[in-house]
Amino acid sequence: MKLFEKSELKLLWPFYLEYFLASLLYLAPAFLTIYFLNIGFSLFQIGLIAAASGLAILVFEIPTGAFADLYGRKMSVLLGYFIEGVCMLSLFFIKDFYWVVLIFGLWGFGATFSSGSKDAWIVDMINKKNKKFIHGFFNKMQVFINLGSFFSGLLGVVIVKYFGISIIWPISAACYLASAVLLALFAKEIYTTRRIKVRDSFINLKTQTKKSLNYSYQHHVLFYLFIALVIFVFASQLQANISWVPLLKDLGMKDYQFGYLWSAMTLIVAISPIVGIKFLKKGKERNFIVLTIILGAVINLFILFAFNLLLAIPILLLSLFFFFSKNPAAEVYFHRFIPSKLRATVGSVRSMIGALASVIALPIAGLLVDWIGPKYTIFISSLLMIPAIILYLKIKEDKL
Repeated sequence: MKLFEKSELKLLWPFYLEYFLASLLYLAPAFLTIYFLNIGFSLFQIGLIAAASGLAILVFEIPTGAFADLYGRKMSVLLGYFIEGVCMLSLFFIKDFYWVVLIFGLWGFGATFSSGSKDAWIVDMINKKNKKFIHGFFNKMQVFINLGSFFSGLLGVVIVKYFGISIIWPISAACYLASAVLLALFAKEIYTTRRIKVRDSFINLKTQTKKSLNYSYQHHVLFYLFIALVIFVFASQLQANISWVPLLKDLGMKDYQFGYLWSAMTLIVAISPIVGIKFLKKGKERNFIVLTIILGAVINLFILFAFNLLLAIPILLLSLFFFFSKNPAAEVYFHRFIPSKLRATVGSVRSMIGALASVIALPIAGLLVDWIGPKYTIFISSLLMIPAIILYLKIKEDKL
């Protein structure tokens, strides 16, 4: 079986290469929390920093999307990469908490220029050149991202060990610069100017979102799914890096060793949906979702007995495996109940609700870790999964 279609690489190689290199050199995610702990920030402050970027993304997604329609996807992506790169580099020099919050807000603003615009740029070009490429593009894209992320952890081990953890910022900045240069020089764009008014975009979004929210509220399945999503996302943030990093650090993990952990986590995130879909039976999506959430939550309950890295790391990786293995089932189950004309907007509403839940949960997670410690925060997060499980079980599938 061919990996690439005829002429596919000729058209798309700059994007495939950029996805790999960007993931490979983007060291910040693997070491970000441990860096801020090392310079004296509390977990609450780290939660606020992460929330600042998430909030900026929520606020500016629509206005920057209009920019891409007016001036082209390529211009939007390059501008976004420039802003993000400057933000990453500035963190090498700036350690004041309030300035860091501002920089992360600006980073989130920059991310909105490149996030949706890059996908739209590529899809538009594929649709003009050869539509059959679209079927495999996003799968291959994810493969390159996962490969780059896996090796970025291993690269980070070497670089952080010999140059110190602050080196993550200039290298992450170089990642954005390399991406911008690669795409500017080699990536083509097929673009037709669209005169879009930001005000009209907001009005259309408001109208369609209101319609989608009303539909979701009145739908006896989507109503439960949205509430379950908020609970699951909130609970997940309580057991994310903001809890695990200080716990593993307390148990003796060295800074550079978090690179190994990042590679292992990337591998788990990549393979768990593939394994999960092998066990997924048509029409049994809800049962599979409930089972994986229960298994992941139960495994995390054992965190109270993890007194060394040999016990803690398997708990982290196993729970991660079960939580991510539910993703294919969750997508199939969610889209089963949405009419085609509302599919995009209801999906966007779901993303916005999940993102808002994350923004709220991150500072609370940091505060809990500061007050009661990472072990009890992770333990509580597993207990919070119970309402989400109950909501899934309340869905009356016999009425579908």
